[in-house]
Amino acid sequence: MTRNLKPFLVVPMLSLAPMMAAAAETGADDFVSKRSEYVSLQPARSVELPALRSGEGFAPLLADVTQTFYIGNWTGALVYAGGGLTGSSVPYPLPSALNFSTPYYYSGAGQALVPALTPWSQVFAYTTNPADPYGQAKTCVWQADVSVVNGVCTANVTTFAYGAQGVLCHLDTASSVDPNSCQLFVGVGIE
Repeated sequence: MTRNLKPFLVVPMLSLAPMMAAAAETGADDFVSKRSEYVSLQPARSVELPALRSGEGFAPLLADVTQTFYIGNWTGALVYAGGGLTGSSVPYPLPSALNFSTPYYYSGAGQALVPALTPWSQVFAYTTNPADPYGQAKTCVWQADVSVVNGVCTANVTTFAYGAQGVLCHLDTASSVDPNSCQLFVGVGIE
């Protein structure tokens, strides 16, 4: 009887593995941390994100993978969100407002679940003046695009800077994409 039961036990155990891996992922409430290496992005220019090093990715068996976005507000003022994350679900939406923090600490984060190995785009912005984001404001718009070619995921981040108050839009150099599953990590900052 035990021999006949083994196949029935294996299937539930296999289905638990992806759930346990997803549960072990960092939640957005754990995101406030210090990053020290940023690059200022030139407006309207795309930057290709590096791939996670071999062995750091999650199994491509997962139905959904996370797209995680850390945001740093180093303007010295409160900033307000524009746009939002999309996906199969958005367990941690982008904060609607972010207090400023000491450079180069994150002020907040958001996270979306998207289908694994699927092209996806996210566009979001933060501004110091939602009533006039293109005038008397500091405004950064980020667009993260994930592509899948021959089963390999790549990602680009493009930024757009607006406002008459002089803004720097930053990208954390640790931002990356998992080439096997399209899981995405992007750290950005507005200054």
